[in-house]
Amino acid sequence: MLLIAFGATMALAPPPRVDLVLDASEARAALVILRKEEARQPVTDADWSALFATVPYQWLRAREASMGRAFGDDDFRAFLGSAAMIARRPALEATLDAWTRADMRALAQQALSYLPEGAVIRARVFPEIKPKTNSFVWRHGEDGPAIFLYLDEHESRDQFANTVTHECHHIGLQSIEAEQQRLLAGLTPKVKTTVEWMGGLGEGEAMLAAAGGPDVHPHAIDDSASRARWDNDMEHFNGDLLALQELFVDILDGRLVGDSAIQARAAPFWGYQGAWYTVGYRMSTIVEKRFGRPAVIRGIVDPRVLLTLYNQAAAEHNAGGGEYLSTWSPDLLKRLLNP
Repeated sequence: MLLIAFGATMALAPPPRVDLVLDASEARAALVILRKEEARQPVTDADWSALFATVPYQWLRAREASMGRAFGDDDFRAFLGSAAMIARRPALEATLDAWTRADMRALAQQALSYLPEGAVIRARVFPEIKPKTNSFVWRHGEDGPAIFLYLDEHESRDQFANTVTHECHHIGLQSIEAEQQRLLAGLTPKVKTTVEWMGGLGEGEAMLAAAGGPDVHPHAIDDSASRARWDNDMEHFNGDLLALQELFVDILDGRLVGDSAIQARAAPFWGYQGAWYTVGYRMSTIVEKRFGRPAVIRGIVDPRVLLTLYNQAAAEHNAGGGEYLSTWSPDLLKRLLNP
């Protein structure tokens, strides 16, 4: 009876919140070919077949095809056979070795520390040697999402870890989408659309999660130029907040209708690290320092909470003098909270 009870308990155990798997098979297979080319040894059909059969390569081909982009095996052969790629082989190999020593579970747990208890992170991480230098998250059909990362020899293991944690925060937030939709149920269409677009502030929230806390510079692991650029962008916080407010008001007032029109207006707020990043990050850090991390998490789930708590903290800050912080219009908050 004890064994049966134990088995039943095990069967009812919830699945783990973290299932983050690093798959470097594509990069390793490409490095085998580059080493042979560097040593002027013949690259066999088996070498190419091993590369083309890897999951990261197959998913990359599928992703490019889904976007109408040409991506053929022959093109990839030419790419790996170039003198420039052969010359990069030692640096790429060293970088991959460094990246693969990162603790995937720890990175996912750090992202979860800025998400509610119901959030889960189940994804694959693909360091890839590929022609395009972009990195992105993409879902292959019904399979879990994958974080595709261009293998860049100028990116340290810490920078790799920061990027993975940032993207894991987005993935974890997507896992509670049903909960967020329940929070928005009953809102008028315009208010619902506005709150959904306020989710762009998640870029700044993911930066905070990747940094690990409000007292860590979000570009602490980067060079001085990157830190200086971020610090300069943060000086535009007040104006960026007001620009986002205009976007939200225009959606509420019906001056912006439809995803394409809103996307065109909101696109500059992404940029390199535009207002979605700067405003989302600074609001979150201010709220965490004043009200604690659980308050930030509530604001991550429902952006209206973040705006409300930020206004309270900013009002206290402004009353004490020093640097002035822009706040959200009381009328905007009223329309969002009492539709």
